[in-house]
Amino acid sequence: MRRSLALLSLLLATSAARAESSSPPAPAAPPAEQGSEPAEVPSPTLTALYPLWENTGMVLPHRGLYLGTSNSELGLFDVAQLGVRPLSFIFRTPNIHAKVRLLARERLSVAAHVEVDVFLPGASEAFTSSNYISRLDTQDILLTVVPVGATASYEVLPWLYLHGTATVMGIFDNGPYQDRLVLGTNLVAEFLALQHHSVRIHLGEVGYWNHDFDMLGASYCYRRKWFELQLGYFYRFFKQGRQTNPMIALGVYL
Repeated sequence: MRRSLALLSLLLATSAARAESSSPPAPAAPPAEQGSEPAEVPSPTLTALYPLWENTGMVLPHRGLYLGTSNSELGLFDVAQLGVRPLSFIFRTPNIHAKVRLLARERLSVAAHVEVDVFLPGASEAFTSSNYISRLDTQDILLTVVPVGATASYEVLPWLYLHGTATVMGIFDNGPYQDRLVLGTNLVAEFLALQHHSVRIHLGEVGYWNHDFDMLGASYCYRRKWFELQLGYFYRFFKQGRQTNPMIALGVYL
């Protein structure tokens, strides 16, 4: 049961509604003078890709299968798991991710994870998730984003878990966006209530010395045997304003 409860925050970013943003759109780059180099679009426009729903230090058991609206996962040999985000394929974004256990103790689990997302030309026009709002434009370019990180999960009390994640998101493309490495950290306090419920508080910082944005959110999870429901609401605070993200996810364990 403890393993199942610790897996409650497995789901990563998924959304049932388009995010609302109070921040103004990024200003268009001024036209380049004749004979000069074209201006590069600053890379902070891509920080909206940074995940909101964090990982955990746990992995699924061997051949354990999770099928969800945000992601699908397969456990391998009790030390790793492999997954994809199925809906992203529909919106022209092939992807794959993996997680490997680094440490497993009675109260502490640590895992490393990596993901590759390839935004095909036109993906930003098709995708409506809060992760790919108007800050990202891939109309005529191919964009590759590779987040690499590690997560530690610690059982403070039988009813309280802490999940800490550090991620470096690499941005690579053949278009106007600047190649960049974006550092971010997230901390989740997960409170287990009764037998089938949990409430989580999410805090995050992305960019650090560039101070791209801060994140604050809360989510609720209901899990009964093989079924799981998650609801959340997040705020991202940019220098230009605030962005809100209501989120929902459904999943089953097989």
